Amino acid sequence: MTARLGKRTTRDIERRYFDEFSKAYSLPTGTIEYADKPDVVIRGDRTTGIELTRLYLQEGSSLASEQRQKPLREGVVSDAHKLHLYAGGRKFELTIGFDPDRPITPPRRKALPKELSAFAATISTHPSGPVDPELFQSMPEISTLYLNSKEYDDAKWRLGQVYAVDLISQTELERIIREKESKAADYSACDDYWLLIVVDWMDNAQEQEISVGHLKIASNVFQKIIVYKPGFEDILVVWP
Repeated sequence: MTARLGKRTTRDIERRYFDEFSKAYSLPTGTIEYADKPDVVIRGDRTTGIELTRLYLQEGSSLASEQRQKPLREGVVSDAHKLHLYAGGRKFELTIGFDPDRPITPPRRKALPKELSAFAATISTHPSGPVDPELFQSMPEISTLYLNSKEYDDAKWRLGQVYAVDLISQTELERIIREKESKAADYSACDDYWLLIVVDWMDNAQEQEISVGHLKIASNVFQKIIVYKPGFEDILVVWP
């Protein structure tokens, strides 16, 4: 069963990626069919199967990955604000930035909202502006705090995460290629196979610079491997 991502399925998202890619890159002539294993089949003089996947900065199994940390951060901020309001705290706004090098662990996910809520109460009447990091060094997961001490009925606490854009990781790119190669036996029969790897700049778990010039990773399965960044129309042909 296809996993749901909000109101759109994974297949819906992949189809949108492919539709955008087809306008930016020359495809074999033929009839396009959306399928599964591979995700797209083009039937013409030759049948070309195209498998789609996304390239994340880190594997989702890693606790430090953005895929894992983002919902943990959002949960900490939301829970801390609820605790603050439940305790009768002032309705001010707080913007919280987390240190990506100090990931939130499961035990800290439980403790951090209480610590953040308690600390916020001590600065609630401070002047608006950045909060001195020395004051919250007991919460190493948090790197920045910005206080707006003016009260609002609908005051919110929010994430204020800053991200650096790294160059594409050849190691991670090769890992995902080999992973897809290992599943090629399940693909329907085609004359050629392509692997289309998407880097979505709107997702901070994926955003990376792919314009790195010459990069080749050979494959015995895929006749063509392409990395594509929608929106910017950046295309990196990895193989051949």
